[in-house]
Order: sequence, then C-alpha cells, then structure tokens
Amino acid sequence: MSIGEGVQARLAYKKYASGAMIENQLANSGTDLGATGGQVLRRTQSTLELKSNQNPSAEVREDQQVVDSRNGPYWVDGSISGEWSPETYADLFEASFRGTWAAAVTGTEADFTSAALDSAGTITFAAGDPVAKGFRVGYPISFTGLATAGNNGVNFVILAFGGSSNRTLTVFPAPITESADTAFTVTQVGKSLILPKRQVDNVNRKFAFEHFHPDLAGGGLYKLFTECRVGGFKLGMPAEGNCTIEHMVRGRFMETGSAGAFFTDPDPETDTGIFNAVNGLLRVHGSAAAVVTGMTLDMDRQLTGTAAAFQKFFPEVHVQKAKVSGTLTLQLTGGTTFDDFKNETEIDFLGQLLTGSSANADSNIILCPRIKFGSAGNPLQGEAAQIVTANFTALRYVGSGAGIPSTTIQICDTTLV
Repeated sequence: MSIGEGVQARLAYKKYASGAMIENQLANSGTDLGATGGQVLRRTQSTLELKSNQNPSAEVREDQQVVDSRNGPYWVDGSISGEWSPETYADLFEASFRGTWAAAVTGTEADFTSAALDSAGTITFAAGDPVAKGFRVGYPISFTGLATAGNNGVNFVILAFGGSSNRTLTVFPAPITESADTAFTVTQVGKSLILPKRQVDNVNRKFAFEHFHPDLAGGGLYKLFTECRVGGFKLGMPAEGNCTIEHMVRGRFMETGSAGAFFTDPDPETDTGIFNAVNGLLRVHGSAAAVVTGMTLDMDRQLTGTAAAFQKFFPEVHVQKAKVSGTLTLQLTGGTTFDDFKNETEIDFLGQLLTGSSANADSNIILCPRIKFGSAGNPLQGEAAQIVTANFTALRYVGSGAGIPSTTIQICDTTLV
C-alpha cells in the first residue's frame, strides 16, 4: 500500500462561472464547474478540510453509555498559504475584495503635450490632468519613446500629485533629469484593485479547490472542495526572509474520487519570482521608512454559514464587511509613533514589493491611504536596538487628496494584463 507524500500532492483551483449559491441544492461539479481548465496553485500548505459538528445522544439509559451520535451539517474550512508572488494569487485577492481588477490607464503627448523628468523625483506634464485621465497614487507607470533611454521601461511608482491640474507627479525611483519631451507614451503597468464603493459593484465569486494525491494506488485520490468563498488574507513582510501570504476559505462540501484527478488539464503554476522586503519601498506618514523590522497586513471578512433544517450543507456562505488591520515593528528612533497613537493621527501607508532589483522588476504595490494606530508598545528588553510594536486599523479614505482612491486598500500587480 502506497502512502501519499506531500511533495507529490497537487493543489489546483477553478472559478465557477456563477458566484451564486442555490440555498437548497449543491452545484453539480460535472456541469456547473467542469473538469477541464483550472489552475495549479503554488503553496506551502493548504489546510482545507470537510468539517461537521458531532451530536452525541443525551439519553440516559440503564447501560449508562452513549449508543448513538449524528453529524450535523457539513462545511469546508481552512486556508491556503504560500510565499507571496505576483500574479499567483490574483484571483483570490479579487474574491476577497469582491471587486474587479481594473484595466491599465494610458496617456500620450496628445493628452499631456510634454513630459519633463527631474532627478529630484518628479515628472511634470505641460498640459492635461493625469488624475482626470485615471492615474492614481500607488500606480506604477512606465514610459516609452522618451529621448533619454534610461527613463524608458522603468516602473515609476506615483507617490503624490501636485501643481496645476495635478501635472506634477512625485515618483519612486527618481528618474534621470530630462527636459520637456513631446513624443512619448506613459502607461500604468499591470492592473489595480480596490474595495468597491457601491453595493452594486460588489461581486460574489466561488471556487473549487482540489487536493490531488497522484502517488496513491488506482490512479490517485482527489478531494474536491466545492463552492468555496475566499474571505480575506494575511500578508507577512519580514525584514529578512520571503514574504508570506495566507487566504481564508470556507465552502459547502467535499467530493472524492480514486481514479485520477478531477481537473484533467489545469494550467501550470505561475513562474513569477517571490517577494522579499529587501527591495522596494515602504512609506509611512509620507516618508520612506528605514527602520521597520517587520510588517503584517490582514483583511478579515469573517466567512460564516448558518445551518438549515433537513439539509446537510449550508444554504449560503456569507462574506461580511472588510476589516483591514496590521502591525508595524520598527526600531526606536523617537516619539513620532507614540504621538500618532496618542493623538489618533491619521496617516498613510504605501509599500512596494519587488521580485528583484531591475528597473522593471515584477511588483505588487499596496496603498492604505488612511490608517490609525491602536497601540504603540515598547518594552525595555535586551541590550541591542529597542523595538516599537504598533498595531493599526485601516479606514476608507474619504478625503479630497488628488489621485488618492476612496478605498481602505488598493493593490496594483504589474504582471496582470
């Protein structure tokens, strides 16, 4: 008898054509999902499992023993964890946000007349309004056609807009100084995702996730976790080491088969690089942070289900409001963090994660335009650098800053087309 090995197991998923759940009927995997297509997913682990509450008999009998127990309704629960890489988890991010990845924005000299670049970290257009065109804080942009070759193909992150009609962009990294150029194209790199502002724009999505063990006898065993919703994530960004990601999942049922995989031809795993926090940028309160020793960022949508009589599955898996929070750990350099906590100062956070050090390395950029610290702890310990741990909550931005999206969190992924 063979024993399944984790290194040989495959995790794959596929999105249902419809995100709706029928309250008194499970989806038909053969027709509503289909065995073709799907996507193999990179992972460190998946803890998905089928669960049920046991209900042992409460009868008091002469034999003073329990003689019956029944299972309650079934549900799928767990999470999928991995090392964070661009593109890989785009579908799961989209499901947690209940939004839709927005297509890239593009402009040319026809929109802005000319572009002048300055090594002080600015790009200035001569006409037009880049915010009205659709560019936003946190977007990575790239030029083609500029006379200075070193400014072409660089992913500049927009940090702020200023000047007349928002024509002066503060960007990172700083460009090479170049006088006004009248022949160029500037394009947002990849796509962006925000939490929708209106109920009508929220999209329900559901997935099936498959654990396939090909090394078991008879063609292998699959466990297909059906009608699953994704309800949040946990991001880990250490000062040293790879960034991590975990997505929370809850579904309705699990199917099994022992004559091969359910998904017959899923797309192979993505081949993008893994993020670490060595390259890139972290801005807190509008300034680059050089002493951060770690950060976490979580979205919790509290997936829930309620049992219904006379059926063995939940009528629906409910997704609740998005609660975004996190923790910053940083070396003690002064009292700013304590003051921000005491005064309930609202600040911003922008982080760029890169897969390498090239000018156009794949990246994800996260913007939380409005966060508040809920604590700032600094116990005296050891003899080395003293560490401040500050927990924060992110809030929807409701201000009027130029090009700042009205959302709690925005993610841009440069690999999406």
